[in-house]
Amino acid sequence: MLVVLVRHGDAAFSMPDAKRELSARGREEVQSAVATHAAFRRMGAASADEAGVRVVVSPLLRAQQTAAILADELSANGYRFALITDDRLEPDRDPTAIFALVDQAQMQGITELWLVGHNPLLSTLLSLLADGELNSQPQLATAEIVELEIDWVGLGCATVGYRA
Repeated sequence: MLVVLVRHGDAAFSMPDAKRELSARGREEVQSAVATHAAFRRMGAASADEAGVRVVVSPLLRAQQTAAILADELSANGYRFALITDDRLEPDRDPTAIFALVDQAQMQGITELWLVGHNPLLSTLLSLLADGELNSQPQLATAEIVELEIDWVGLGCATVGYRA
């Protein structure tokens, strides 16, 4: 299974946190990151069973806006996918709850799971899945995309295949 972590783009500072919008720079970051990733995919680095694609996104506005840009690109490339909002992808949630989300998707035949969210959650999740320990990987930058190849869900179970 391919698990793709996507951190939201740069966001304007405002209150409440849940309503922070992507800045103009953030929109550009996401569009650029998604286009770069799509070009990487077209070179044959990874192929998806479009029927088995799911995008799960945090309910916070900046993540929703990031997912909308991502969804446009996926749709333009012929992907069919389910887009689901899930509060387990909020910034300070327990990363082990995402293990259950990944496991459930795998049992449902999802071959590619995109997770659109925030730090510290995504960076912690990356470290746990790739290395089995906390803070072993550099923090995800805004609009960064990381592909993880996994066969089973657990500590140290993933191989990083793409990071940019």
